[in-house]
Amino acid sequence: MFGLFKSVFKLQFLFVIVAILAGVYHTEVKQFLRRYTDSYLDQAGGSDEIPVAFQTGDEALFTAAELETFNGEEGRPLYLALLGSVFDVSRGIKHYGAGCSYNFFVGRDASVSFISGEFENYDPKVADDVLTLKPDDLIGLAGWRDFYQKDYIYKGKLIGRFYNEKGDLTAYHHKYLALLEQAQDAKKEAEELRNRYPGCNIEWSEAKGTRVWCTNTSGDGKTRSSSGYPRKLYSRGNKNFQCACVPESELDEINAGEKAAHGDVMLKPYDNCQPRALECFYRV
Repeated sequence: MFGLFKSVFKLQFLFVIVAILAGVYHTEVKQFLRRYTDSYLDQAGGSDEIPVAFQTGDEALFTAAELETFNGEEGRPLYLALLGSVFDVSRGIKHYGAGCSYNFFVGRDASVSFISGEFENYDPKVADDVLTLKPDDLIGLAGWRDFYQKDYIYKGKLIGRFYNEKGDLTAYHHKYLALLEQAQDAKKEAEELRNRYPGCNIEWSEAKGTRVWCTNTSGDGKTRSSSGYPRKLYSRGNKNFQCACVPESELDEINAGEKAAHGDVMLKPYDNCQPRALECFYRV
């Protein structure tokens, strides 16, 4: 009987010590548990399954209120939405967990902030209004979506600006896709233009003004068989010009008519510069 009493007393004493330590070292205990959780989730990162208490199906429809609940609290996973697509980012808890850099994105669609870098103030009325962004930014957002599609787990769609209650694309979403396609086409055309007419080298001095000249590597740094010749290049809708190195095969056309149009660009010779000169000078 006395031995049983001693055992019970030791157990109670142990509970008292644990309770005291938990109270005194509350912060340290939380940090230990956070480190243990991070390590566990990192080890689970090699698998497509995340060990969390709550799971949904392969694809689901979320309301904004439902998405807010997937915030990592009480064993819930960490979800975020980008362009209306919902992803489970629980394996990235060191980035998306409470107090971490990207926790701002958790439980909501803050697509615009991927571009603006605004991580402080969240306004649900404009946070995913991406049509206000520039064409290059739309391409950037599509790249972010590809990243999440590749590195995290797609869970479904957020009902709202991009998907309706049936999970179909909204008119807004279709408009975004059309603008994205236009931006991608424009970027492709710009890249083709740079390949065809590489940029010039440029420098300025008070004595001579602006000097532009072409070499075999000017512009993109890639070695070409010929240097080309400096000409003014005007793009559609732009009154300002940039210097482009034009191949000799196109010079005669430009020199005869003083200008030549190719698609959405126009080429003009520099004033007071010889047709075959490798460098030209001008003042603004």
